[in-house]
Amino acid sequence: MKVLIISPLFPPQGSGAEISSMLEAKELAENGLEVLLVTNNYVKLDITDEFIKRIKIYQVPMFFTSFIYPRSIPFGEFAYWIFQENSWKNISEIARKESVDLIHIEHAYIGFSKDNSALPIILTIRDYWPICPYRVLMDERAVCCANRNFIGGFRCRWEIYSEYGIAKFPHLLYNIIFTPLLHSMYKRYNIMIERKLKEVDQIVTISNFLKKIIESGISLRSKEIQVIYPSIGNNAYIPRRNSNKITFTYIGSLEAHKGVIKLVNSFSSIVRKNDKLELLICGEGGLKSRIREYILRNNLNKHIKLLGKIDHRLIGKVYENTDVVVVPSLWPEPYGRVVIESLVAGRLVIVNPVGALKEQVDDGINGFYANCYDIKKLAEKMLEITCYSKDEIISMGIKAREYTLKKFNPKERIKKLIKIYERLI
Repeated sequence: MKVLIISPLFPPQGSGAEISSMLEAKELAENGLEVLLVTNNYVKLDITDEFIKRIKIYQVPMFFTSFIYPRSIPFGEFAYWIFQENSWKNISEIARKESVDLIHIEHAYIGFSKDNSALPIILTIRDYWPICPYRVLMDERAVCCANRNFIGGFRCRWEIYSEYGIAKFPHLLYNIIFTPLLHSMYKRYNIMIERKLKEVDQIVTISNFLKKIIESGISLRSKEIQVIYPSIGNNAYIPRRNSNKITFTYIGSLEAHKGVIKLVNSFSSIVRKNDKLELLICGEGGLKSRIREYILRNNLNKHIKLLGKIDHRLIGKVYENTDVVVVPSLWPEPYGRVVIESLVAGRLVIVNPVGALKEQVDDGINGFYANCYDIKKLAEKMLEITCYSKDEIISMGIKAREYTLKKFNPKERIKKLIKIYERLI
């Protein structure tokens, strides 16, 4: 079986969605499928990577394919979708040349045209892009605020930009001034997305929660949405290095909706009660300078370390120095890549029980819930874990790993995906 995968942001340039796409392609190749991958032509590939050597990669022009599009280009969040069709001609020619059996779109891309292709198309939806051009819902309702507001700016932009202070004022002003136009553009965007999704032969979402959101937000008639959890990847246990400290770790972007500020505030309150605590922060983002200033102002240099963005291939080194991973997301995560990787590495996790995080973590079994909107509640949960001995924490992490591998069986998930391929072909 020959599959052409469209992954506009390969190799991974941003969040867990691209990492999941890469791991999926790798898993398919390991199961005997011939994998071709199409990505943008802006990034130089690292051909020393063993996985890249095993698959055929085509790079084609993909306009506005960048993580900066919503932040730095006026109306870029809409232009991203409008210009995608320019790349489809190149992709369809590759599909014909290579005589592929199926096209699998692994990321946010609607440039395809079923009129020009008889090949089955499967689309994996990994976040909220079908109902929100910004891809960030701030609550668990399947309604984008761009669909409700005509003047005054969108609520999600107010909530996020207010955390950044004067630095994001131009973005907020742009959003307020152009709200009527953005609202009108959103209406067109919504119509375009619905039309495109109805052309797909099979839609896959990465969690039951995301499936519910998509079904509620877009009328797909009788089209069935399958749920296939993202690939776990390397499922080896990572032993903890010897240390007399209890180390909490945050891995993710340093942005408002990720709850990292709440985490820093909570940690600073408990470190005064237990001097042998440490917090590692891995990631980059708009709040980095604010976090750094907070650390300096409160003399927390010995306890909080900013490690910057860590290459996904080197993340195991971080887990070696970690006891507990905290995922304090304030938005309903469609699926937490960090959560599943941490659990499989044998680490306890604390999560805010919102979105798909409730699917991934069963409270008290393979992790813990904490109200991360409330600094005191999060601090209480972190302090509670520090009451366990190091050996107890390690033992609980191993049990969490075993439970997670059973619940999210990697072999069963890839069999389910290949079965969909065979049915569509």
